[in-house]
Amino acid sequence: MRSLPFFLLLLAHSAFCQVSPIAHLNSPRGNISIDFRIDQERVPQWRVSGPGGTLLTWSRLGLTLDHGRPLTSGFTLVDSSTVEHDETYPVVAGKSKQARDHFRELRVTLEESAMPHRRLELAFRAYNDGVAFRYVLPDQPSLAAFGIIQENTEFHFPEDLKAWAFQINTFRSSYEGLYLPTMLSAIPDTGLVYPPLTLQRSDGVTMSITEAELTDYAGMYFRGMPGTALQVALAPRLNDGNICVRGRTPFPSPWRVIMIGKKPADLIASTIIENLSSPCAIQDVSWIKPGKAIFPWWPNFFSDKPGVASKLGFENQKYYIDFAAENNIEYLELEPPWYGDETGCIEHPEKYDITKPVPELRLPDLFEHARKKQVGIFLWAHWENVDRQGDDAFALYKKWGAAGVKIDFMNRDDQEMVQWYHKTLKKAAEHRLMVYFHGAYKPTGTRRTYPHLLTQEGVLGNEQNKVTYLATPEHTVTLPFTRMLVGPLDFTPGGFRNATAAQFKPDYNRPMVMGTRCHQLAMFVVYESPLEMVCDDPGAYRNQPGLDFIRDVPTSWDETVAIDGEIGEYVIIARRRGEDWYLGAMTNWTAREIQIPLSFLGQGEYLAEIYEDGPDADTSPTQVAIATKTVTARHSLVVRLAQAGGLAVRFRK
Repeated sequence: MRSLPFFLLLLAHSAFCQVSPIAHLNSPRGNISIDFRIDQERVPQWRVSGPGGTLLTWSRLGLTLDHGRPLTSGFTLVDSSTVEHDETYPVVAGKSKQARDHFRELRVTLEESAMPHRRLELAFRAYNDGVAFRYVLPDQPSLAAFGIIQENTEFHFPEDLKAWAFQINTFRSSYEGLYLPTMLSAIPDTGLVYPPLTLQRSDGVTMSITEAELTDYAGMYFRGMPGTALQVALAPRLNDGNICVRGRTPFPSPWRVIMIGKKPADLIASTIIENLSSPCAIQDVSWIKPGKAIFPWWPNFFSDKPGVASKLGFENQKYYIDFAAENNIEYLELEPPWYGDETGCIEHPEKYDITKPVPELRLPDLFEHARKKQVGIFLWAHWENVDRQGDDAFALYKKWGAAGVKIDFMNRDDQEMVQWYHKTLKKAAEHRLMVYFHGAYKPTGTRRTYPHLLTQEGVLGNEQNKVTYLATPEHTVTLPFTRMLVGPLDFTPGGFRNATAAQFKPDYNRPMVMGTRCHQLAMFVVYESPLEMVCDDPGAYRNQPGLDFIRDVPTSWDETVAIDGEIGEYVIIARRRGEDWYLGAMTNWTAREIQIPLSFLGQGEYLAEIYEDGPDADTSPTQVAIATKTVTARHSLVVRLAQAGGLAVRFRK
């Protein structure tokens, strides 16, 4: 790891004119730049340029506190500095084995011209794949304890843009929704849009706005403004009037991030969210083990084994553990009703005890059987129980031999809940328990700091196929360019009851999935999740084409190459683990022929094991054609993707 700081004065420390001198900051390659100024009303503003010219026009910055004038105008510049930083750090689990954090930063200190002369710092970073800024309230005599009522951050764009907006319209949510195409100008000033918000210019230049290093602050949302602009809204604290954030100086906000690429696929391999987050806080990470997990809840604990009931119990979970052990699936996810009735556990968590398993589960025997089969167990728990019982429960779970915990139904991202996430992650790390947040807000880079956070939900995934028609192929090929940009997503892929649009219907007990078998196989490569659910039951997989691909595919990667794609249309991604490469391609309801250059491969020959849609997959979506061929980096694959089809390939060295 190396850091190369140097300081350049970009702003003159002379007397101000009516409009201050502009501070200009280039990214290390010079392809992206940030400008900063204070306008005639002494309002701080920033502007961003990149591929094709101006991406963000002059946009106002500031904070409104619970006392005193808003920190939005009347400023003078008192100090500025720049620094360049270049560091490569290891990644415990994710899209790459290591990440490069290379940026240039401009930091300005502003002071109110009038009493009480409060100070506000702004830090801007220019990366080669995006930009970010944050507010810092420094330690100062005139400002100690404070509350933030509003963040006056605006994003003004020079033209109308296509937008893929998750219009959530509430601060209390499971964050499972559709990123639907619209125009930036059509986003209303009422309601709420949830990040990431992906935007595309007519020439293909693509941006996605989100946040990073959310640790002690309220979650960020967007509202429309007149024209082609957005303003930030913050989740309010519970029972605290109009206060969104409370703190004491010195106090930093999260980073407000704009990912930038010439085309949509350019955003996928970016590590900017993790780069902006605090380094790993865990000294020994050897116990953190990514892997796949069998998910008996999805098929409602279905069993086709004679004498084994299709309900949670010792024999049922033993049956799933045995299947996992036979098929290189490292974990079992133990869902409710392991400590009580599922509905009761969800609706009345105060009535249940997460240290007392139901007797019919014979939990000590189940853990012993799993240990012999070398299958780890993740235990589900409602967050309110974890909040109340976490100290005792986590110690007990580790004593039982649990690998981790799945914590559910937080459904908030106000400041107090954000603090709770971090407190819980610290507590889990003390007991060497990996964590999977369900009913969770979007990732914000926390996994760099706490790499035992393997995945998060906050995504509309295969779970919805039990009860809705929402998990369409258009949605599944939109996610890589929206929700997945900010971190792992627990989509729970691997449904083998594949259906056409006409065949599909929600089924709680034996769920179907829309699209072909290969569409689901490709998800194991396309969707990033170091803990990847394998959602279907053993009977659905046994002796079926495609199971061997699931058996072999890793969940954490040394390298990621996003080859091509159009938002909501199709996506092609390659990922490497060791010497072997894996490739996934998915399309919406439109069948298409694609040509994939294999230039990402290393030197020499590879044996390609190809799983593609069968010739009749448009109407028989379970059909898979399997072939092998020898290829090199000079070759291309030409493949027809069926309607809602896919492609999954393993390249063995």
